[in-house]
Amino acid sequence: MKPAYRLTYALLLTACLPLPVFSQDAVPKVNAVVLSANQVIKDLKLLSDLTNKTEQTQWENIEGILETFLFGIDGSKPIGLQVMLGGGEQGRLRMALPITSLKVFRDENLGGFEINSRKVGVNLFKLSDKDETFGYMRFAKPYVTIGEIRSDVNVVINPRQEMATLLQRKYSLGASVTNTAANQASRRKAFLPVKKNLLAAIKPRQGEHPEEFALRKQILTFEIDDVERFFVESESVAGGLRIDPIRKQAHFDLDLTALTGSSLDASIQQLATTPSHFSSIPRSSDAILVGRLHHPLDPFRRAGLQALLASARSALHADIQRNTSATDSQKAASSQLVDVIVSVTSSGLQQGILDSFIDVKPSGNGGNVLVGGIRTVRGERLRAAIAALPQSTLKLNVSLDVETAGDVKIHSVTVPADLHNDFVSLFGESKTIYVGTSSDAAWCAAGPESLTLLKAAISAAAKPKETPDQSFLDLKLKVGPWLKLLDSRLGSKGNVADRKLALDAFQAGGDTIQLTLERRGKKVIGQTTLGTGILRFLGKTIAVFSKENLE
Repeated sequence: MKPAYRLTYALLLTACLPLPVFSQDAVPKVNAVVLSANQVIKDLKLLSDLTNKTEQTQWENIEGILETFLFGIDGSKPIGLQVMLGGGEQGRLRMALPITSLKVFRDENLGGFEINSRKVGVNLFKLSDKDETFGYMRFAKPYVTIGEIRSDVNVVINPRQEMATLLQRKYSLGASVTNTAANQASRRKAFLPVKKNLLAAIKPRQGEHPEEFALRKQILTFEIDDVERFFVESESVAGGLRIDPIRKQAHFDLDLTALTGSSLDASIQQLATTPSHFSSIPRSSDAILVGRLHHPLDPFRRAGLQALLASARSALHADIQRNTSATDSQKAASSQLVDVIVSVTSSGLQQGILDSFIDVKPSGNGGNVLVGGIRTVRGERLRAAIAALPQSTLKLNVSLDVETAGDVKIHSVTVPADLHNDFVSLFGESKTIYVGTSSDAAWCAAGPESLTLLKAAISAAAKPKETPDQSFLDLKLKVGPWLKLLDSRLGSKGNVADRKLALDAFQAGGDTIQLTLERRGKKVIGQTTLGTGILRFLGKTIAVFSKENLE
């Protein structure tokens, strides 16, 4: 038995520290359930079957390793997990395992990992490793519950009862959190050490400037604050993974309901109430990237994004001033460019507007064509930023007002020389980007016939839909073309083997990731779908890991 397996098992059992201050009923809990060990094996076998013949030979080895974790366990029944979160630095974890034979489980499973299970009561066992106690286990047919402290195993968890709602969804792996309004203060207190530890863990990187570090920390703060609000103000959050064996796709589902009267609830009620400014622009069916985001911003997110924007502005200004090869006039023009963009962005945030689209699709003339846009407030100010480009450190060639479409002034910008190769590989031989400015939107286009398509999009947007879409976020990405560009740019740098493995997996297609978020009444419903090519890459990765570590 390799030490890594034993360590993994022990970590599952000892993942948490004591929970000090909350009653058992007040403890925020995450329930998770695995449909069955058999289902996990079935899903992994599907991933293996998508790989080539050589990689498939690793399945026997992988299956053998999995079986070492299953001695005495009923592979047909659900496995339950509970994470109890509280005021400590971490939470506590409880496991509910279905047992076919307690003796076999104790002797061959726990014993195989050098875990001693000593009986200390009726169906109660103390778990230790080299005389150090790290958990307790209680048995009530057909389940054992394992926890860190004795009180956590006073009752044996039966997932079919406590996690019945999740099991009804037939997820291979599902998780849920259910909260009450009365315990918001407990949850907020429970989250404080999590936030403190995460922020304390971020350290300056070698050669990183103070402003860059401050920006990176501000990004993390924004993300943590958003997670905290979901954790504290959600009434229920449920999600799960399922793999479709017919279509060979994976689906991650999510649904969220906020506590009535909370700021999160108010934010959800703003979603899908008005049509996007770009709602009438057709979506390309063959796009390698297509996205729509129409998300009204409540005061909480406005404040967070404004702080992030201010930090980004400071980092950009500092970077400009550190450029020793730039003249004072170039630095001044670059600073003006940054300030105009920040000012326009800030105005949009103040109005609570986050509305944009992007569409990148193959062109019949070679390369791809991009068209995109974003809502603005007094966006005509961006013309001054474009005008400053030739005098800035970017030294770009600009032609102002080359075309007009409705109230949109269209300008052309030449791609900088150091990006020519990347630009050509993605958009063909053209080296021009078109930028449109108007009071209520900014536009961008590149690639063959992009000017024509840009003008068509502007014309379509002039007649928006009267009713809003249910979805406020819709994103579809074809990974292969973007990974090829990244691989070409990085060359021998980075994880070359992983990129090669992925590109090989994507050759047969199905390299798609699709994400949708929509509002249905008081709920936010989300789904992420991974195509067959993505699953093939996961299967190949598992096969490589098996060959390198498990043989």
